[in-house]
Order: sequence, then C-alpha cells, then structure tokens
Amino acid sequence: VCRLVLVVLSLWPDTAVAPGPPPGSPRASPDPRAELDSTVLLTRSLLEDTRQLTIQLKDKFPADGDHNLDSLPTLAMSAGALGALQLPSVLTRLRADLLSYLRHVQWLRRAMGSSLKTLEPELGTLQTRLDRLLRRLQLLLAPPSSTWGGIRAAHAILGGLHLTLDWAVRGLLLLKTRL
Repeated sequence: VCRLVLVVLSLWPDTAVAPGPPPGSPRASPDPRAELDSTVLLTRSLLEDTRQLTIQLKDKFPADGDHNLDSLPTLAMSAGALGALQLPSVLTRLRADLLSYLRHVQWLRRAMGSSLKTLEPELGTLQTRLDRLLRRLQLLLAPPSSTWGGIRAAHAILGGLHLTLDWAVRGLLLLKTRL
C-alpha cells in the first residue's frame, strides 16, 4: 500500500515537495526531544534506503572509481567536530544540503534515460522520504524567540544572501567572459 501511495505521489512531483515551511504557523512540538528522536529515526531509515539503493545501482550499473558532481554539497565536517555541534546551525546546514540532494534526485528522475528507469520506484521513494525529512527539520528550526532575535536573524539572513548573490554575480560574469 505504501509503495502504491509513493508511486501515485511521484506522478505529481511538485505536490510532493515542500520547498519551505508548511502553510500556516509552524506547529509547536510539546517535546523537542521527541521530535528530534522522530527525526533521527526517519534519518536512519533514509540512510538505510540510500545504502540499499546504492547497492542496487552498483549491481545493475557497475562503474569503477569515484563519481562526483560539482553541484552537490560538500560535507565539511570531521568526526572530531561532532562534539562542538550547535543545534540551530546544524539543522540549517543539514536542511540546505538535503534540499540540494532533493533537487538532484528530482533532476535525476526527470533526466534519466531508459536504462535508469528500473530505479524509478526507488528514486520516487527516496524523494518522498527526503521531503518528509526536510519537513521535520523545518519544524525543529524554531523561529526567533524575541524581537531582537528576529532582527539579528534578519541581518544574518540578508547579509548572507547578499554575500552569496554578490559571489554569484561575479562568478556568472566570469563564466560569461569564458564563453
């Protein structure tokens, strides 16, 4: 039954994707630890799904060597840095990285040739679970608790966006000169 629901949802990929927070005000979880536990369980399940899908891909389409895409997020963390993790920054970074992977899975599903069509059901399941995980992470990202926290968050968001867009304009202009 779950597989059938996932297949039906995959027919309308735009409706199964949550690019931002759910409509309305975010629901307050009575126990943040319980919400985090639920998110950990979902993440572990998704980890197992990707492990199985990777094995299936290697079995059906063996390819030696490392395969990289420059557009994929880079994991910039070591095992030693785990002790210094801060909840808001980790959730924000994780959500951004997972959103990038979700977009890549969507692209792969749209662009894959006939040889990869055999992986469509599994990729659909992966996309749906990634979306669910992103929704959970959004719920864990609490809004600023004070007016001053909101002002500081606005400065951080707009300042970071400004720097990113400035870099994007410079990079795109540089690429334009190389065409």
